[in-house]
Amino acid sequence: MKSRNDEVTQRILLSLKIDANNLFKRVRDRKGEYLEVFSIRRTRTHFPGIFANKYESATLSDLAHCSTELISVLDMYYSIAEEMNWYLFQTEDMPGTVELFVDRKIKRMENRLATLNLFLNAELGIENEEVPLPDTSFIDSQADDIFSESADGDTSQES
Repeated sequence: MKSRNDEVTQRILLSLKIDANNLFKRVRDRKGEYLEVFSIRRTRTHFPGIFANKYESATLSDLAHCSTELISVLDMYYSIAEEMNWYLFQTEDMPGTVELFVDRKIKRMENRLATLNLFLNAELGIENEEVPLPDTSFIDSQADDIFSESADGDTSQES
């Protein structure tokens, strides 16, 4: 199905889709590494590289290209990442408790990402996920060095 959106809207929506999926992959796939660094070194300097996303810097002009429903779903998804980031920067919990919290939040992110992708696909005119996204692995490879640095909230039971 072809989308009726103009090219600028298509680009903004695709950028949001790529960003949301890359954020989730970083949070999920690097969990062991960032929690180990946090646990052993008790440093938090590596978290900005994990939780960095384009949604935080999206302007109202950018979001004006999105439906009101999509904006709500974007906010619900990115709020979980913000909650995790805040918790990890503020917590004094033991590593086991931190890992349980992160695991719950990752599961919530996964569920919300599925919903977000449905909304984005609908607005982009994508009928199924077999449409390949551009390879952005080269971007993630630049963040691999964040764990080599030597510098040094909420514990609710959400599921």
